[in-house]
Amino acid sequence: MLILVGGVAIIVVRRRRRRAAIRRRAAVMGSHGWALAPAEPSLVALAGRLTIRGRATQMFTGDFRGRELRVLDYEFTARRGPAPVHLIALTLPVALPQLTVSKDSALPGRDFELESQSFNEQFRVQADDQRFASAVLQPRLMEWMLQNPDLRWHLAGNALVSWGYGEVAPTDILARLEAMAGVIDRIPPFVLTDYGVS
Repeated sequence: MLILVGGVAIIVVRRRRRRAAIRRRAAVMGSHGWALAPAEPSLVALAGRLTIRGRATQMFTGDFRGRELRVLDYEFTARRGPAPVHLIALTLPVALPQLTVSKDSALPGRDFELESQSFNEQFRVQADDQRFASAVLQPRLMEWMLQNPDLRWHLAGNALVSWGYGEVAPTDILARLEAMAGVIDRIPPFVLTDYGVS
């Protein structure tokens, strides 16, 4: 009986700490002008495809250099308990076909090889259209990715989405947004006109 009471007390303390951490994080996010918002179903569905089906715990929306941003906190249950994941999305000017660039070899789907052997050794590229993948991942962008090897990203309609495991601090979000903006800035203009849908 004493073990059961002790176990319940530990769970209660962990929940209180988690709620306090969420409140502190919300205050910091608010200082950047980002506000709490309802979880966006398309981001929640994408989180389930990129990781394991779970649930959204919190979402913020705001602006980063004139682009709409969304930060989704997501959680799935692992063997050792809840496992947090986060998605960060920046809006694109047009919707583009799907494309995923990641080091995650466990992601399902076909991996495309590109011209850069060093890029191919570090990253897995998945797309329905290899010509589109090659057009987006031109030498300037591949070089950028080699300089930012921890960045995982996915083109999902009119958003570039990056994801990571664990909770993400607001300062880390800003660094990730800088890297994501670097990806967007290196997508060739002809890709937006030839493949984009308004």
